[in-house]
Amino acid sequence: MTDRATTRARVHAPGDELDVQPYDFASPELIAGDQRDRLDSAFEAWGRQVGTQITAKTRAVVDVAIAPSRVQTWSAFLAPEAAPVLEAVALAGEHRIVYRLTVAEARYWAARMLGAPGTTVDAATPLTAVERALAWRVVEEHVAELRLATDGLLPEAVVESFGPGAGAVCDPDELAVTVVIGTLRRGERGRLTLGLPVSVALEALGALPSRQDAGRVTELVTRHLAVAPVEVALRFDDTRVGPATVLDLAPGDLIPLSHVSHRPLVVTLDGAPVLQAAVGSNGERLACVVVDSNGDLA
Repeated sequence: MTDRATTRARVHAPGDELDVQPYDFASPELIAGDQRDRLDSAFEAWGRQVGTQITAKTRAVVDVAIAPSRVQTWSAFLAPEAAPVLEAVALAGEHRIVYRLTVAEARYWAARMLGAPGTTVDAATPLTAVERALAWRVVEEHVAELRLATDGLLPEAVVESFGPGAGAVCDPDELAVTVVIGTLRRGERGRLTLGLPVSVALEALGALPSRQDAGRVTELVTRHLAVAPVEVALRFDDTRVGPATVLDLAPGDLIPLSHVSHRPLVVTLDGAPVLQAAVGSNGERLACVVVDSNGDLA
């Protein structure tokens, strides 16, 4: 006799404060537990490296704080903000990664790299060609650290575009894993954000099988189909009769078939015609002799 597990419902007294966690359908929990901890640790390592690089480039100490990652749609991640922003789109294989920063932050980087104090930052006007080139270079270095700083967990990526609205190439309804890096420099707070397709994160964490080569997949499917059981039947041409003929059938009655005696029968494979054959025998069993092929099978 086996013990049966019993489930007991927890009863709360009237007035008890319940710790209820509402589920956010716009940010589904696709990554949790140890996998979430591993991913957040990778983002934290990358964020610290970004802070170190900004400090080295601008010669101004910047402190960083990395928020826990979350899953949301690209449209939510790329929603307009109060301050003008720039977006760097990087290619990681066939996937796109988006790195987002404010125009003011990019202009500050450029000013400090040119030897200016960077205290007066105008975020209203677009970047000059020189400012954009300098900021692009810094962004490339940050994105290049994704794989190095995370010990190979996050993919290697190369920036292909940089500017306002560059992230519009992403499908707004697809899900992305996003992370926010909060910055603090000389009492001023800022933020940098990164988004990558959720499938990239799941595959890196081992939650999705690795992609296989298309040729290898075709080979495996072909081999599987070659040994898969199928139903083979021998078929006469269809004969149409009225319901009265069927209802009046009795033992010994004959139904004339429309199939002419000299014409071959049709061999079907799971109901689909594939060959032509004549009636034959194999010992005590009926068989068919293949006489032609319709070319559907190699």
